[in-house]
Amino acid sequence: MRAFCDALGIVHPIVLGVSFGGMVAMAYATRHPAHPSKLVLVSTEAIGDSYLEKRVELFGRLGGPEVGALAHRRFLVNKGQPDETAVAEWRRLAMPLYTRKPRDSTLGRAIIRQDVLQWFTRPDGGEGHSFNMMADLARITCPTLVIGGEDDPMTPIEAQADIAAALPADLVRFERFADCGHGVVPDAEEPAIAMIRDFIA
Repeated sequence: MRAFCDALGIVHPIVLGVSFGGMVAMAYATRHPAHPSKLVLVSTEAIGDSYLEKRVELFGRLGGPEVGALAHRRFLVNKGQPDETAVAEWRRLAMPLYTRKPRDSTLGRAIIRQDVLQWFTRPDGGEGHSFNMMADLARITCPTLVIGGEDDPMTPIEAQADIAAALPADLVRFERFADCGHGVVPDAEEPAIAMIRDFIA
């Protein structure tokens, strides 16, 4: 990311990361703390495998016992390594619960690289289970907006609260969105975009 900015002559960028993108943004900002001018972190986590029981609870509350059992298998039994049948079942039953409002058709245009996800979450050394950036967050030196949805079953709001608590107190703004799931903007587009614009300005 730093090299990309250097190649294009982008100086002191404002960087927004959502979900896995938030993990990338935090890794970048802790490695190159003088480079970004501002950060926006949305629905993300700084520790791999955080709040797994909470995820199972939220999926069960939002989708019922069948989805709760599916989440239990994914997060607590298989540790992110579902087979093809389980992946199809997850997309059909659990992914619609990531947000409170139905997603638009843009997700259908996404190129999904299941092999990348499986490498990141593999049981024998996958970084998705072991990464921990909490101690490094204090190195971030730019204003940072942290946003999370109260009903996010993938990265529960507690993960956002942990990030906000680990950042320098004079630089962080933490906002919780009620009745919102993963990504926040799909569920509260106008207020979330207005908040991000205000923070950037």
